[in-house]
Amino acid sequence: MNPVIAASVVALALILPAQQTPAQDRATSAAPVAASVSIASDPAVRDALARLDVWLEGQRYRFDLPGFAVGVVHDQQLLWSKGYGYADVAQRIPSTDQTLYRIASISKTFAATAVVQLAERGKLSLDDPVSRHLQWFTPRDSTPGSPVRVWNLLSHSGGLQRESPGSDWDALVSPDAESIANATRDTPLVLPPQSRLAYSNYGYAVAGQLVQQVSGVPYAKYLSDNVLRPLGLTATDVLDGRETRPGLAVPYGRRTPDGPRAIEQQMPRTDAFDSVGALVSSVSDLAKWASFQFRDSDANAGPVLTGASLRDMHRPHFLLPDWSQGWGLGWRLTRNDAGARIDHGGSLPGYKSSLLLDSSSRVGVILLMNADDGPRELSTGILKLVAEPIRKAAASPSAVAPAPSAQFARFEGPYRDRSGEQVFVLAVTEGLQLLDPEAADIEVGAAMLRPTGPTSFVTESPPGSITQAVASRVQFTLDESGQAVSFTMDDGAYRYRRVR
Repeated sequence: MNPVIAASVVALALILPAQQTPAQDRATSAAPVAASVSIASDPAVRDALARLDVWLEGQRYRFDLPGFAVGVVHDQQLLWSKGYGYADVAQRIPSTDQTLYRIASISKTFAATAVVQLAERGKLSLDDPVSRHLQWFTPRDSTPGSPVRVWNLLSHSGGLQRESPGSDWDALVSPDAESIANATRDTPLVLPPQSRLAYSNYGYAVAGQLVQQVSGVPYAKYLSDNVLRPLGLTATDVLDGRETRPGLAVPYGRRTPDGPRAIEQQMPRTDAFDSVGALVSSVSDLAKWASFQFRDSDANAGPVLTGASLRDMHRPHFLLPDWSQGWGLGWRLTRNDAGARIDHGGSLPGYKSSLLLDSSSRVGVILLMNADDGPRELSTGILKLVAEPIRKAAASPSAVAPAPSAQFARFEGPYRDRSGEQVFVLAVTEGLQLLDPEAADIEVGAAMLRPTGPTSFVTESPPGSITQAVASRVQFTLDESGQAVSFTMDDGAYRYRRVR
């Protein structure tokens, strides 16, 4: 990367007359109803979403991902969503916000909701010993004085081993409920209850059976009738690993040096795995699930959960000693300089998923990928780009500003140098930006441009930058139609050609 691009920070001072450009069309097209337009059309939000779009395409290129889909939610609105790459590479079926993915352990947030709902309806208490409702749940070495309680299952604080007895991920074998019940009495606790956090699929298999026992109906039916359908999650459902359905993304394995990505086999469904990781969903549906989490005020009286119960799920029930993270009921909790967040990730062969919610900005990020090595940490980068502009726009809505100038549209697009390294020229509200879409942080790997002529610019760095006094000359070449086909930097030393 040219050092001027790599060292500069996003900041563009040029203000010109403007109209909508292709990047901004993409950034605002997902606003579903008029209520969200004021935020999605806010200049800072619009520009952040445009940068996000460029960055995500660059990350697909950087990690050589087959496909993924992303959604950005603010409170009760899906502000923006888009698919990248392919749900099925061989058939060239693109990824969209309607594409189905196996969401793996994000399923646990639904299972925890079902349990809390039963507690809210007076069918059980979260403080009950699990054995009060499941008589077979008597782990070896457990004592009546220190039982595993219902809330322990949901917060991974019950001292249970990670996997259900009889599980074999190498052979893709998941035990059914009867096998788990028969094995539990001979399966010791790995820790005393409430002594340390220990993530446990086993605990959530038990939680699913608890729902079934207390409600009197199979877990999958209870979840559908009492959680999914009341919230309008029509695409979210339990799906056997041996089954497929229209719109389901193909699960691709990891990149290897000696061949293409394989198509991964899935865990066959059992009645005990339903509550652990058997759900499929889409960005569009999970946006509704994210919005539901933000209905945590006292004004929310249901029907699925009250605001008070949602707050209880999101508060710490068990913390690490340094208080940096812990678990609520079904949700991981983290706190750092960026604030408090709740999230859950998911991983199954050929699928990676992340649902990340920022409580201060009320922004949610959904990331669903059909690659075994999909980088779930992209969700943190997405939130970093959009949360603060959305928070500011929501707190103080601004008038809809004109979009970037049409005269800059001819420069906008991806460019590559002779080695294949890519940059992106983006038109935003204040002018042009030169971005490195493959950078881990696109805001660091970016530069501003100041025009010196119809097709010539110089780069600028913000005050305090090590390259503040350095200006690199940028010269675009246009074709007969007036569209940019390439540009040079540093008096022709570097050349970037437009990618068509």
